[in-house]
Amino acid sequence: MSVLIVSRSPEGGLWRWDGSGATAEMVVQAPDTAFALPLPDGRVLTLGGAEEGRLRLLARTAAGYAVTAEVATQGGEPCHAAVLPGGRHVVVVNYHLEGSVLVLALDPEPRVVQRLVLGDPGAGVVVDRQEAAHPHFALVVDESTVLVSDLGCDRIRRFAWRDERLEEVGSCATPAGSGPRHLARHGGAVVVSAELSDEVLAAPLADVLAGDAGWQVAQASSRSLASARDGGERLTHPGEIVVAPDGRVHVANRGAGTIGQLVVDGETARLTWLGEIDAAGVWPQHLLLMNDDLLIAAHDADLVVGPRGQVRVPTPVWLARGA
Repeated sequence: MSVLIVSRSPEGGLWRWDGSGATAEMVVQAPDTAFALPLPDGRVLTLGGAEEGRLRLLARTAAGYAVTAEVATQGGEPCHAAVLPGGRHVVVVNYHLEGSVLVLALDPEPRVVQRLVLGDPGAGVVVDRQEAAHPHFALVVDESTVLVSDLGCDRIRRFAWRDERLEEVGSCATPAGSGPRHLARHGGAVVVSAELSDEVLAAPLADVLAGDAGWQVAQASSRSLASARDGGERLTHPGEIVVAPDGRVHVANRGAGTIGQLVVDGETARLTWLGEIDAAGVWPQHLLLMNDDLLIAAHDADLVVGPRGQVRVPTPVWLARGA
């Protein structure tokens, strides 16, 4: 098992870990990196930057990786990307400033071929987080459909992928003030981490695509902390959400310092709360499932924890499968 760890420290960069040893090696230095996506051709795409987002492409070298190309994402805080059907393009979401969705061609050099600005007003329930559209995650459903979670608008946006372009063709509302952050799929169900309401949402995929979902709602954490929607001094913010093949859901509860565990039915989308386990720190920023093994990037503890060991890496914020 090889794991790529994104470090958002001042030096930044990408680290490689075997999942069991006590040390990891830095394979490239790239400041302010927040996300990594291994591509089918062996390259790695990374995202980073605050007000001026950037995408980098990394290629394998004898010593690790090297940056071979860099392009501006034309927005702030780019936070997620996914390979589009056909494998020649990626979709990138810019969370901050002018919330936008990009299509980038990967070859011969990465270049923006489409930019869709989400100009809708935010939901406004959580005033300081929902003042505008804030897309956060892109889920490629099939050869022609992409879903994008919009934390700022309490909405799952539906895009059609046709002729190497995206077109927004509908959306599905989530509960007011929920703040949908990340998406996962299990069979015929869509599962959502609701960052602002401290909840997990689930609905049949067909209903989400139709724009009218009766969401199943369950707690993400049972600890005595408040959600951003409810207000308070000590908050918890569900972030990454992953689903194992057997339907077990893991959600990272930043603030509570726990991993909430549920089960989702892949047909009805019914959620069953199982409980929660302590993470390695107060801010479990990202989760990765590899062969049913759960790995946790504990941002505040400078630690990545897996079932066979743990390793110290400065400010780990994202985990990906290594080559």
